[in-house]
Amino acid sequence: MAGTGCVNSSYGKTMKGASLLACLMLAVSPAIYAAEDCTGNDCMPKEIKNSCTVETVSGCIDWENGIVYSVGMGVPNDKLTSAAQKRYSAYQAARVVAQRNLLQMIEEVQIDSTQTVKMGMLENDEINLQIHGTVKNVSEVGKPKVASDGSTFVTMQMHLRDIMSILAKNEHFELMDKEIPKTLSPAPSAPATNAPAYGGDAKTVYSGLIIDAKGLGVKPAMSPKVFNADGTEIYGSAQVDRDFALQYGIAGYVKDLAQGKGNERVKGNPLVIKAEPAGGNKGSDLKISNQDAELLKQLEQTQAFLREGRVLIVL
Repeated sequence: MAGTGCVNSSYGKTMKGASLLACLMLAVSPAIYAAEDCTGNDCMPKEIKNSCTVETVSGCIDWENGIVYSVGMGVPNDKLTSAAQKRYSAYQAARVVAQRNLLQMIEEVQIDSTQTVKMGMLENDEINLQIHGTVKNVSEVGKPKVASDGSTFVTMQMHLRDIMSILAKNEHFELMDKEIPKTLSPAPSAPATNAPAYGGDAKTVYSGLIIDAKGLGVKPAMSPKVFNADGTEIYGSAQVDRDFALQYGIAGYVKDLAQGKGNERVKGNPLVIKAEPAGGNKGSDLKISNQDAELLKQLEQTQAFLREGRVLIVL
């Protein structure tokens, strides 16, 4: 281990026993990074926080890419004698807290307009066990941050597709089982010229669907539903091929329309329509006009973007 003093220069062999343990603690200790004071989710790497759609005190969710991030803080154990041991104890404590915070965030994620993940965990012991097991094996992301008082902050991540896979395996929501090609087909190379800002027609080939719900207070969910003005479901988990849903989710969420149009999920020539809240206890569902709903029905007969989950919602 170059630069750590862990190699015996006389024999060129790695030290063993207690000396090696101390060396390992020095090697992985977050204290090798410059002191950086912060609080809450400000302790996450900046690039991660900037990518997030929704923030909480202990983390954030990137609904565009389907990733939940949490941050945990650990303090040095003053009962330990060496500085290296204290640093390592703070790092390990931060990991434990980050995992705990991640579990709490996952529990609060909306499955749909009426259910949270926690509800599913309470209803089904298998879901509960599998989610707890998955959280125990999540990965750390970015470099730990160390405050001037020795406190350490660790950020961890978990993909929503892992949760969706558990829920689907335990039949917690319906997914389409119809066979379609299992790779995302290329988006149209030439966007339609003079395309209207909103709406479209059945003769145009679209690369995806963007539903503009800006300012409506819509809450992201893993399985949102889209209804027409009469309350008939037009889009939801039952309309998306199982493999695509488990890999990419039912829909993604972005902060603005321009960001959505450049997203790989729908990039090319997406159909853009307006939405209004459809109600539901948690406000995750959307309602669109009957005219737009009829257009989607026609497009679904000849195009695959709905079955492939190429849907974005602008928050």
